[in-house]
Amino acid sequence: MSSRYVVAVDVGGTEIKIAVVDSHFNIYSQTSTPTPKADRTAAETIRIIATQVKKLSTAQPIEAVGLIVPGTLDEAAGIARWAGNLQWENLPIRDLLQDAIDIPVAFGHDVRTAALAELRSGAAQGIKDAIFIPIGTGIAAALIINGEIQSAQGNAGEIGHLNVDGKRLCVCGKVGCLEAVSSALAISSAYAELGSAVSTSTEKIYGLVTSGDPLATQVWKSATVAMSRACEVLITVLAPEVIIFGGGLSNAGEMLLRPIRNDLDSSLTFQQKPRLEIAKHGSNAGVIGCAMIAFDLIA
Repeated sequence: MSSRYVVAVDVGGTEIKIAVVDSHFNIYSQTSTPTPKADRTAAETIRIIATQVKKLSTAQPIEAVGLIVPGTLDEAAGIARWAGNLQWENLPIRDLLQDAIDIPVAFGHDVRTAALAELRSGAAQGIKDAIFIPIGTGIAAALIINGEIQSAQGNAGEIGHLNVDGKRLCVCGKVGCLEAVSSALAISSAYAELGSAVSTSTEKIYGLVTSGDPLATQVWKSATVAMSRACEVLITVLAPEVIIFGGGLSNAGEMLLRPIRNDLDSSLTFQQKPRLEIAKHGSNAGVIGCAMIAFDLIA
């Protein structure tokens, strides 16, 4: 049976990932481009995506496009209500893209859609209660309760704005948020402020942690301690069997999991201790989940 193809578009705060995915969920080709800054109308974002989709359509027929974005969404209406890192408010992003490319567009939340990939064919498969936390430019969580991903009208899982006593200003306007301490952007920014004049990637930072660099170690410890505090709240309230970490920072593997696990071992008392795991689909979970909702649209 010949493959069918969709395009998965994952709009993040730092980059837009665009991939052609076949009906067996193999990534056929993948590109990334920087996310336009302060693109409040999404005009430039739409132009970039539409150009890429048109280009990719010349190689094989594209039957649908999956579009996933961060923030609080009205998924049914295709509206981004608030996406702090993109500076979008009440933007009908799905229809804007669909009008530009004239191909059916499936729309979803980046984290909940990535969790769908882990639920159907990854680390959450067969699990009733789990939490999926991808760590990227921002932080949110997908809450899997009794085998279903919770949406709460698009508002569930905004754990990046839990107060973990951080000292940095968050994009939401408050000080103290998890996202402002533990996101990939926060880690890079904190390291730059402490001693490096240039922006340093999180990959390089956790490499420096391995080699014992004191500034990198300090920043990494702050980030993992804050994440442990957030996890303690989630564990106490939701009692997950497993917490799955994804996003670019999950490439750190045990360097990410070990300090969080150790903190939780010392802070939890009566609570059920969940397993901590890295997403099976890694940083591609969003792209795979995005392709899944696109194929669901045309099934």
